[in-house]
Amino acid sequence: MPNRSSATPSVVAPKFCGMAATIASAISFPKFLASACKGEPLQRYLHCRRILREANRSDCPTVSGCYNPSITNPMKNLLSLSLACSLFLSPKSISADAGPMANSKKVSAVEFLYADVSDANSILGTIDSGLLSTYRGKDRAAWEQFYREKRAKLAKKLERLPGSGLSGGDTRAIAAMRKQMKAFTGGGALFSPVAKCQDAARKDIAYPDLKSALVACFVEIGNSLTFEGSKINRVSALDLLHETSDPSRRKSVFFAFVPLWQAINGNNEPDSPYRRMIAGASAQAAKNGSEIDNAARDIGIDAAEVERWLVQILDAWRESSGDTMVEPWDFRFEAGQADRLLGTHIPRESLQPINQRYYRDLGADLEQMGTLYDLSPRPEKAALAYTEFVTHGRMVNGAWRPTVARVTAPYERGGLFVLNELVHENGHVVNITAIRNRPAFVDWPSDLFAEAFADVPSWSTYEPLWQRRYIGHEVPEQLSLRALYSVVVLDVAWSLFELRMFRAPLTDPNALWTEITSRYLHIVPHPELSWWAVRVQLADIPGYMVNYGLGAILTAEMRQHISEALGAFDTGNPRWYGWVSEHLLRYGSERDTRTLMQDFLGRPVSPQALLEHIHRLKPESLHATGDHSTDSAGLLLFCRPTVPQDSPSFHHKDHSLHGMDIFCGISRYRNDVRGFPLFKRTDLT
Repeated sequence: MPNRSSATPSVVAPKFCGMAATIASAISFPKFLASACKGEPLQRYLHCRRILREANRSDCPTVSGCYNPSITNPMKNLLSLSLACSLFLSPKSISADAGPMANSKKVSAVEFLYADVSDANSILGTIDSGLLSTYRGKDRAAWEQFYREKRAKLAKKLERLPGSGLSGGDTRAIAAMRKQMKAFTGGGALFSPVAKCQDAARKDIAYPDLKSALVACFVEIGNSLTFEGSKINRVSALDLLHETSDPSRRKSVFFAFVPLWQAINGNNEPDSPYRRMIAGASAQAAKNGSEIDNAARDIGIDAAEVERWLVQILDAWRESSGDTMVEPWDFRFEAGQADRLLGTHIPRESLQPINQRYYRDLGADLEQMGTLYDLSPRPEKAALAYTEFVTHGRMVNGAWRPTVARVTAPYERGGLFVLNELVHENGHVVNITAIRNRPAFVDWPSDLFAEAFADVPSWSTYEPLWQRRYIGHEVPEQLSLRALYSVVVLDVAWSLFELRMFRAPLTDPNALWTEITSRYLHIVPHPELSWWAVRVQLADIPGYMVNYGLGAILTAEMRQHISEALGAFDTGNPRWYGWVSEHLLRYGSERDTRTLMQDFLGRPVSPQALLEHIHRLKPESLHATGDHSTDSAGLLLFCRPTVPQDSPSFHHKDHSLHGMDIFCGISRYRNDVRGFPLFKRTDLT
């Protein structure tokens, strides 16, 4: 936006500030300012003083001295007042170290133009996604013309900017704009390429086109899987693997993916589509780095340490989840009892109301933010859920115009698994709407941080207290945590899979996936199946899965630190959004993740918090006879031949519990000791 010192700035103060200006004309400005500052944090108070000092005079030592009655320029005094008001009214406003203004007038003018191009690019993407046909009174053709004209002008102006003599902030902003310009597509629906799935079989196809063709397979095939004579999409099929009690039906759901697996990896021949694609991705990474390299840099470690951390997480699950081997079509079911117990209480039509209520309780009103939603399935629609900008927050005529975000997902059904994903996507929404920075930095933070932060609120969906408040029903903590971390460790397994495929792209992917899942997840080996090929990210952005797997470490760290600093937020906390905005989100793409997390935690990132959480699943069972017993600490243990009907864990009828013939055990976590059901499955039906 234009620099504060440009001629005749246009100032439109917020409504409150308009009233405040009237009040200030009747009383002395120092008294008004002192009143407005009452109760505000010292940092904002000092920053306010600095802003006012710069606007009026350079040597005032006190707040009262920052208003100079001798200044007769009413515009300058109004500017000072409006800046002060904007600071007082928003806890996420301009900060002392990250503001929305350029230092150079030339850079400011270019950045203002950049904001126009950035918005036009994301608006075109929104229209092409099928969500809208027009925006702000313009159809696609008008927006495309606007985009092309502005982009051409921006490219010329960026080239003419000086290469030296600029502030550090302006230099970084120019680099950010040039980098992002290369990523602008001028529209196109995300994850819905114009390529055709059949093109993936061509041996002469170039690497970028091969990736697009594989993504097209997820749209063409993944959105139209055949199950019991009907069509379901990939998201619904994965959800059914959690909830389908009948073993034969569950196995049928699993094998409904076969056409997708074959499209992605053929018959696992050395020149299958995926194996050619991962070879191309590895070659590109050798030149330019990979998502895995980026994630490692984002937390200040190397790829070898990333691998060690991933293995530590998988080892924790292996040690905590028992020794029984399960078929791949049963893994999600075995761990997903929480999904089944709560599934009927989360119909599809309840997803959005629950999601919005939770975020309101966190201090983030998604409706007031103007967030747009496209949650119904369509055959040509992207095969996964994602969040993106519609427009980017920026200063307009002296006032902050907030970011507008959109969420796209193909939801055919409800359930806990789907609800958790929707809450995750809206974690992205509150992330990008919290950004308060100059246009060059009103953009996504690193992929690792973005995915990790989105899980900070979404992991709460697996907490019994959250379930009781927002669903009206709950399941025991052990069942909930097992459901959550079973999904987490699958992401970690995919992360390790991609890391090793990048390192040795000639590796047999089926054999590698079988090795990882059988060793760490206790899944029966099936090297003849490419059942790993169910995630769109594997084709669209090879290596991206590390942002979920490694990101879980950051999620656990952030959840723990926020709870310690702010208090619990599983059932809402109205201070949450303002607090995380101030401490984590307002910078956008300006701050690197390593520095941001170091400053936030006061130390480097560590996997310890996540490892402790997973180890909570490990039971300490004791032998007992009769109907009950106590251990040496006097803890009551249930040991019965059948599931106790009076247990609060089983207020819901669930035929999947047949055959479970032991209810015995305790769980320890630090100083917390709880009873929980240990089931021996002998005849699961």
